[in-house]
Amino acid sequence: MRFVFPKGRVLFLLAVILSTVGSAWGQATSCTPAATSTALVHAEGLTERVGDITISCSGGAAGSTVSLTFFVTLNTNITNRVDASGAPQGIAVTLNTGGGAIPGGLQQLYSTSSLLVQNLSYTVPAVPATIVTLSVTGIRAAVALKGNGATTTPITATVAGVGAQFPVTTPIQVALPSLSLSSSILNNGIPCTGVSLPSSLDFYSFTATSIPTATVRLTEVSAAAFSPMESTADTGVRFLIQFSGYSTGSRIFVPDVIVGSDGTAPTSAGAFGSTANGGIYSPGANQLLLIRVNGAGSNGAGGTLPAGVPGAQASFSGVSEIGLASGSGFAVYEVVSGNPNLLEIAQIPVFLAAPSIACTASPIVIPTVTASLAPVSNVVIATAEDSIPRFIAVTPGSDCQQNGDCASAYFPRFSADTTPLNLTAPSLGSRVGANLNISNAGGGVVPYTVSVGYQGSASNWLTVTPSGGQVTGQNGVSLQVFADPSTLQPGTYTATITLNGGAYGTFTAPVTFTVGPPGVTVANVLNAASGTSPIAPGSYAALYGTNLGGQNVSVTFNGLNAQVIFASATQINLIVPAALAGASAADVVVRVDGKVSNSFKATLALNAPGIFNPGIENGDASASVNSSTNPAANGSFVAVYLTGLASPVTGQVTVNIGNQLNLIPLYAGAQPTLTALDQVNVTIPTALAGTPNPVSLTICIPGPAGQPVCSNAVNLYIK
Repeated sequence: MRFVFPKGRVLFLLAVILSTVGSAWGQATSCTPAATSTALVHAEGLTERVGDITISCSGGAAGSTVSLTFFVTLNTNITNRVDASGAPQGIAVTLNTGGGAIPGGLQQLYSTSSLLVQNLSYTVPAVPATIVTLSVTGIRAAVALKGNGATTTPITATVAGVGAQFPVTTPIQVALPSLSLSSSILNNGIPCTGVSLPSSLDFYSFTATSIPTATVRLTEVSAAAFSPMESTADTGVRFLIQFSGYSTGSRIFVPDVIVGSDGTAPTSAGAFGSTANGGIYSPGANQLLLIRVNGAGSNGAGGTLPAGVPGAQASFSGVSEIGLASGSGFAVYEVVSGNPNLLEIAQIPVFLAAPSIACTASPIVIPTVTASLAPVSNVVIATAEDSIPRFIAVTPGSDCQQNGDCASAYFPRFSADTTPLNLTAPSLGSRVGANLNISNAGGGVVPYTVSVGYQGSASNWLTVTPSGGQVTGQNGVSLQVFADPSTLQPGTYTATITLNGGAYGTFTAPVTFTVGPPGVTVANVLNAASGTSPIAPGSYAALYGTNLGGQNVSVTFNGLNAQVIFASATQINLIVPAALAGASAADVVVRVDGKVSNSFKATLALNAPGIFNPGIENGDASASVNSSTNPAANGSFVAVYLTGLASPVTGQVTVNIGNQLNLIPLYAGAQPTLTALDQVNVTIPTALAGTPNPVSLTICIPGPAGQPVCSNAVNLYIK
């Protein structure tokens, strides 16, 4: 249950007292508030216990009764747990007239930031100048509201009341926030070859067979920040370790107990220059000890501790598997012992078993590991059920400066070659490339991303492959940079490649692309008869482009020379190399007087029939060309000339003439005198007598999955 308090409500009693000070009371009792101490609290905290407040009262008539009502108002919200009636829990108000402290007063939350104490009374001592002390302890505050967990704005309290003179004074400081957690994470990712599961699932078996996939180092920024459970809290300080991006089949394991840096032997798998040890804890020395919480929620709240603080020296080797859902999971640790006078450090190794992964994929999904104080919450008011303590979600800053190891070789050292790239190519030509090298001279893994920014209106002419991935320790990656002039006019184009290694640095490399006048360019390669694609090896093809004419013209398909029949500035007629039979595609390159074109990928098929137009001869004595003025006699045969039957056809070649389908030709095969020319002789069915001219003629061959592959349609004229 959560309570909503009135906002903007006037403290009417305070208004009354301020209006009557010095006129109605005369030498009445006066009370002066002060902070007993300024508590050092978590800047990330939402339920931090502030310092105690002391109110010193004196004066009044000896033996008279002083009845007090007063307000304690913070500069942030009060977040003690409340009961069913809304009364705050864990706050103690005591009264001491010289005979010892006794509880007193009725408490309630007057607003989200004000505590009202009323029905508090005492008898003025025989010597009215005697100090009567009121103490207010146990107030909790939403410290993180004063700077989103990142600043150190002091927490102050203002005390005002009725029944005595409370001077209007400067707010008193009751808490000083300090960031309490810094961290470093050595992320080794997932090896491409995978990691095998050891025969025994314990700390020492994992450390003997592989390095951790990650190690989380947690460092106290201020002493006592890693604190065990207080009497009015639900838990000690907790840490939420979150995992994401692990590949299918991955399994991760973490130690059940972590011994801190002041332990007899700190827990470490050998990361950060330390010695591998499962951890040894000795009681009585306030050594830092973390225990993994069973059954905690994803925000780090709830669950149970499987064990308490050992009563005798204990060593640890147990590990537990963290359940992953879609590659993500979490572990929660709670502080059960610590030294409030030392800055302590804890290391949490993360062990991995995983199958091999495709490290050549782009982009590579890099596992990530994060750490934060827990339980994590965004509840900033007093409630009946939310956990104490709780913290806002703050990503800890790096602890390397605090630990003096920022330059150590075990940290990643991301770098990139930022030498300007200068590329040139002719307009409308093929793309040109260069290499751009990045490296990690340190340890761990650096996840990186690549982006391209363009200067000017032209864009999308530059690509970088891969567009992201990881650089493992002591290794490098060579990125391929391609500039494509196929849509660009002559001119100079500029862009910037940004290589983002996240926390490990960002680098930029400028690119200048000089595009000259159009050169030799291949735009398309089609069946010479039908003008369509695909083309067949051993058949006639027509290549189209620009600047194709010259003294020495050659064409290659996958490096094989084609037979050039004709060449002009915009077209080359050729015979596709027959040796490509069975290939599905070929890279076509033209060379004209030493100038090289772009590489054009042509689609190939084993057979691709295309009929020339005109391409039908009548079966008369003169073998005249069939036309509207020279039709073929009904019932006679015609010779159809085509290209693309370059490979032996498996199955029957058929001819469709008008509505007469699947006609069996008299002959279908190579034309006997000209290379790459094919011929089909077919008789015109007498059933077509009287059919209006022209009729359509196509030639078909069996195709994949039983579907015929047919040529283009040409006109046949019949008399």
